Amino acid sequence: MKKLQHTLRTDKQDLLIKKLFQFRNQFGSAISVQKKKLLEKINPEQIKNKQLMNLLYNMLLFLLAYPDNKTIYTLAKEKLFVLENYVKANETIQTKLYNTGVTGSVVCAQFSFEIVKWLRKKFNTAVYLDSIAAADSQITYIVSAVMPQVESEILQDENSTWKEWLKQCTAEGEDLLDTLLKLFDQSDIRPEVKDELWNALNIYVTVRLTEHTRLPDRLTSTFYHKSLIKKGTLDEQDDEKPVELKLTTSEAEKIIECGRMILVRHSREFDPISFSEPPFISFYQLQRGISIALLGMRPERRHPIDSYMGYIVFKNGLPLSYGGSWILFDSARIALNIFPSYRGGESANTFEQILKLHKHVYRLNRFSVDPYQIGKHNSDGINSGSFWIYYKFGFRPMREELKQLAASEQELLKTTKNYRSPASVLKKLANGRLELIMNKNSTVRFDATDLSIAYWNIVKIKYDGNRKIAEQESYNELLKFMKIPELIKDETAKYVIKNWSVILMADSSKLISDKSLTEVLKKIFHLKSQGNEEEYIHLLQDHQQLSKLIEATLNFNINSN
Repeated sequence: MKKLQHTLRTDKQDLLIKKLFQFRNQFGSAISVQKKKLLEKINPEQIKNKQLMNLLYNMLLFLLAYPDNKTIYTLAKEKLFVLENYVKANETIQTKLYNTGVTGSVVCAQFSFEIVKWLRKKFNTAVYLDSIAAADSQITYIVSAVMPQVESEILQDENSTWKEWLKQCTAEGEDLLDTLLKLFDQSDIRPEVKDELWNALNIYVTVRLTEHTRLPDRLTSTFYHKSLIKKGTLDEQDDEKPVELKLTTSEAEKIIECGRMILVRHSREFDPISFSEPPFISFYQLQRGISIALLGMRPERRHPIDSYMGYIVFKNGLPLSYGGSWILFDSARIALNIFPSYRGGESANTFEQILKLHKHVYRLNRFSVDPYQIGKHNSDGINSGSFWIYYKFGFRPMREELKQLAASEQELLKTTKNYRSPASVLKKLANGRLELIMNKNSTVRFDATDLSIAYWNIVKIKYDGNRKIAEQESYNELLKFMKIPELIKDETAKYVIKNWSVILMADSSKLISDKSLTEVLKKIFHLKSQGNEEEYIHLLQDHQQLSKLIEATLNFNINSN
């Protein structure tokens, strides 16, 4: 009899939750009344089913991001609190919710060295080693490479196994994870090499999700919805300027924490969030409860020529979306990711706000989208029809044949009832980059992808494919021309200049003939290797002679080969 009563209660909760899910993105006075009644009847502690509990968790997050009114917001917050405490107190439920990202449960995944180090420092024993999947021989090789060379003979001559050696290095109160982190942290190997070695260990770390991921109240502006904006366009006149909010160090650290933890919940990482620090964050409050944090990376993690910047979109204080932009002069490749909990909301309007903020802050005149974002080798992009999301904002294929295919397909969508572009067509459309040009008279039409192609051609033709010679000769020639030998003392500056040098010195006569660029380049190298990336972006934009020099080099080394 008790089992039957429990089944009936569970079935009733199932119906309530699924009904509320249908209403979650609908609005109006009658709908709000229904939402309120359903929320009041839902009891998270009666739910045992994993899918149902996960659905409820994500739906409550949606209602907090898109509430009808204060009553709905408060009820959703209360139910979420009950659900999270229920999960925390019930090990059986925690096991069922393994790797769902629900607060109170755990996730287990591979994360970078930097993130694991940060997680362990921030959450201590809530983060622990699950397993190391690499073979013993590979672990021995990697540990030997990270150890001081003189000490590595211990492992190379098989005087000790890697497990025995690490155990001897483990201090009182520490465990194997602490020892591995300390070993890598003390190594002087370049950061990107250290990353690859850590990743090759295939370390799985378990993280207990003890706290909800959201911004503090001072950074949150709650917005109540009467409806949802389903369309977005950059053609609309909008005089409202984003409001920048000055952050304290602790507030900037909280933004970084929110960004990292929402990604950990989804077993993901993203370089501009992983490698950012408080001085490189700016925060803007926009309309309809939206706020956006822009994140730069610390100098040693930056790309040497373009600027890889990140963003996190918050809605009513909740991390709703993240992505990045690769900015070069006044052009940016851009990517968008909406977390699953918030799909069905105002995704188009969110993307509109992202584009407008980037245009305003970074003074951009062109955006482009890589093929992966619209479905190349990305089934999610094909299934969601993401090509048409970008198309509606004015993005167009850069290749003429794809531009014509898109126009034909759009005509079919307009004239044929219930027509949807088949996957075969979307895959063809995803076979090239898209671009959105907002000022044809003053924008560059190239980005880091074009730089890569030109670099490869320069090395192949001018240096017979020898990258080492190409880099060293170009670097020495550029230093001599600019008379800046002092910069070679700084490893990050040296790295930046070496990456610039092959492109700049491909036709050295053009650079040498314009000596006014010398001081400009000194400032550019300084800002990229030690300063502020936003200033670096603007300095590039202020010197059109540099963009024209690079454009001429790219045109010659791409179009003529």
